[in-house]
Amino acid sequence: MFAQQSLLEAANKNAELLRGLNETESASSSLEQSQAYLDDLDREIDICNTEIQHLEKKTAAELKDHKKYAESITLRFISRAVGKSEQFAERASKEEREYLEAVAAENQAKSRLEEWTKKRDEARKQHATLETTNKTHKRLQSELDALYNSIFAGPTPDFPGEDQKESAMREAKEAYNIAKQQHGAEIQAVKCLEDAETLMLEALEWLKNAGDQSPIDKLSSGMMLADVLERTALMKAQNAIDKAKMLVEQAQRLSPNIPGLGNINISHWHVISDIIMGDIFSDKAQDARIKASRALVDKESRSLGWASMKARERSEQLEQKAAVALTRLETARRELQRIRREAFESFEGPPPTYDEAVQHSLASLTI
Repeated sequence: MFAQQSLLEAANKNAELLRGLNETESASSSLEQSQAYLDDLDREIDICNTEIQHLEKKTAAELKDHKKYAESITLRFISRAVGKSEQFAERASKEEREYLEAVAAENQAKSRLEEWTKKRDEARKQHATLETTNKTHKRLQSELDALYNSIFAGPTPDFPGEDQKESAMREAKEAYNIAKQQHGAEIQAVKCLEDAETLMLEALEWLKNAGDQSPIDKLSSGMMLADVLERTALMKAQNAIDKAKMLVEQAQRLSPNIPGLGNINISHWHVISDIIMGDIFSDKAQDARIKASRALVDKESRSLGWASMKARERSEQLEQKAAVALTRLETARRELQRIRREAFESFEGPPPTYDEAVQHSLASLTI
């Protein structure tokens, strides 16, 4: 009687644990992929921080040189006295330009850091959820192992087929974990490519804004203002392209089948010197460079769209592969569950159904 009660309790516990394990099955493989993604983000953030430290020092040095010429009344007076006002103005313009370029480079690096940090914060939240689920899965698995070891430890010739079914379930579980991990990596790659597509479209819009600064616009709004607006648009376009390229590189690490972006360097003309020396020919040359940049970005954007479409197709295929692997795992688990259930039945009769167990528990509470 005691043995029968033990087997009945073990059967109910077995079913309960298997339900919980089925609900948390993908936690382990998803957690591994999540950790790899976090490690990748940490590396990108470290690179950005190092770059920013270097750029901050460079900006400080350029500011010092810029102030030396912009605020020094003595140097300006001496230059005028010796007839070198023009050389002084050229040097002042050069220092101003180099300072503005340093500030822009620093701001672009900080913008990239902000983007990576935001992604890491989101990834950490998802990772924490996966860790909790994985801990639950491990706890349930430990309880199930203890239960099975108490009944089926070692070879089980008294339970024909049990050893073979257990081995089949282990193989099915390993195949599912691999398929799930590949699918998860492709999903993240697709997300990176979609974000990169958005940034490339943003770059095209900034290039359009830069190209819209016609000679008539420059005359009506003022040459200096128009040129500054144009240069700002070009720098923002380059910044968007740089971010898109980093996202594509991240996608390539997740899925090696993804092609990279080509080398895209937007032409930045020098504001001060081109205003002083600029004429209709330099304007036309710059307009031609902007059009060439737009054509190149448009071409790479189309290629990126194609790569993104292919990645989505692979993701769908891997999702189907993971679904097939999960079905096989569930089948193997049910088969193992069946043969172990039959082992219980062959010794002490079938365990109670779930409804019977609930009714029994309620009856015991009313006694």
